[in-house]
Amino acid sequence: MSKVLVVYATKTGCTREVAERIGAALAAVAQSVDVMAAEAKPDPAAYDAVVVGSGVRAGQWHAAARDWVVGNGETLAARRTALFTVCMTVAAQPEKLDEVRAYTDPVLRQSGVKPLAMGLFAGFFLPERFGLVERTILKAMKTPQGDFRDWHAIDQWAADVGPLLCPAS
Repeated sequence: MSKVLVVYATKTGCTREVAERIGAALAAVAQSVDVMAAEAKPDPAAYDAVVVGSGVRAGQWHAAARDWVVGNGETLAARRTALFTVCMTVAAQPEKLDEVRAYTDPVLRQSGVKPLAMGLFAGFFLPERFGLVERTILKAMKTPQGDFRDWHAIDQWAADVGPLLCPAS
């Protein structure tokens, strides 16, 4: 059984909730799972496998997640690693999935990490969770309001990635 670290960066809490759900699912195949914010700067060296996820703002992962992956690139490259991105574009414009997946390209180039799997999940636009400026921009872009996270798809991804991260001994 493996020790797994799930790291996330979020502004509204959307990605934290996805990370917690992934962590709960991975607990079925791992010895232990810790879910931590990238800002807490957890040490990946104490884990056998790592999952890292971020929400997206202006076509980029949150700086805390980018910086954590790049700063720990050598350690992550030596571990079983998976990445996930949470973005409203997945729900609002599913034809742009390749574009959303590409948001991780700069992180991968800078860190040298080669993930075993990458997940793409829809997020939410709940206006009360966004600041005035972001709320105004999202409304002007006619972003649909609501919670578009597909918990079944998230659970399925975690179930599929679990054996890759925690292979049977």
